Amino acid sequence: MFQSLAFVFSNVAFWVILFFFASSSVPGWATKNWLPTLFENNLGLSMKWSGPMATLTIAVSSFIGVMIGGPISDRWVKRNVRGRIFTSAIGIALMIPTLVFIGLAHNAWLSVMAGLFFGVGYGMFDANNMPILCQFVSSRQRAMAYGFMNSIGVIMGAIATQLLGGLAKSVGLGMCFTFMGGLLIVALILQLTMLKPKFDDKDMESAVSPENAMAETITDL
Repeated sequence: MFQSLAFVFSNVAFWVILFFFASSSVPGWATKNWLPTLFENNLGLSMKWSGPMATLTIAVSSFIGVMIGGPISDRWVKRNVRGRIFTSAIGIALMIPTLVFIGLAHNAWLSVMAGLFFGVGYGMFDANNMPILCQFVSSRQRAMAYGFMNSIGVIMGAIATQLLGGLAKSVGLGMCFTFMGGLLIVALILQLTMLKPKFDDKDMESAVSPENAMAETITDL
């Protein structure tokens, strides 16, 4: 267990993946927990309408995003090994402006459209987290690495939910959503500049390493 932890935590790419996963979890959980309240405040709706409207908007569009992001990623990676990263980056890029519109819009149609595009972007991002992890972490450590990522994501969601509740009275809930877009800009830059896989599966890299090639040659002889 300690060897696996040491191997994963010494991997710079894992820390980049962990950062953009955790930073994207912040608006992901914020929309689940605070979007109904934001719609209620900005649009003057009762919770009877703002709750279902916010929940259905994000849930349906996220499902659509997964259905779009998965096939695009699977096809793109066949032509470019960074295809999964680019697909995820497109999803994050969609989330950035929509968070601003969600936070500042006072029109029901504009708010719903922003929520729909946010959900599609989040679905495209979410569908590619594990495939991207597989490009940098061996199958021996993937379950542990992804479990740690999920734990951090939930912790960040809990912290964000608490912080938004406190900041809503001072700066406004809408501005909080706008600030989260700035956090995603940093995550997007790191994702595009730092993640450069060599194969679609980390195990393929090990399979073609000189040491393994020599071992296979000796075995054949």
